[in-house]
Amino acid sequence: MSIPIILAGHGSLPSGVGEAAEMILGPQSRLKVCELNPSDRPEDFGARLGELAGDAAELLVLADLHGGSPFNAVRALAARGPARIELVSGLNLPMLLEVLLHTTGDVTALAGVARAAGRDGVVDVLESTW
Repeated sequence: MSIPIILAGHGSLPSGVGEAAEMILGPQSRLKVCELNPSDRPEDFGARLGELAGDAAELLVLADLHGGSPFNAVRALAARGPARIELVSGLNLPMLLEVLLHTTGDVTALAGVARAAGRDGVVDVLESTW
């Protein structure tokens, strides 16, 4: 079973990362986007997030900024339950691509893939040996 993935963040960043991933991998039916716009109240964002989560038993959310409003809204959603939500911050394209290509049905393992890919996707080119 495919684990739903929500990209949560400020402005159009989540859509941009999602669109880039789909440009590379093609359409991704389990990928959803929740953007915080300047005129949004945190409660409005949280409500949209809840609608996107629907009745999923498990969910992976990739948020742009640790401690930001989207991140905090996901934490609040996770606390309300009943879905099991894994939340990883630092959303970037390498992270999303690896998550979408990974076939595990375990949301905790998928969160680990996201963390590793996000970390490994940042390279100081001047110090790399490639």
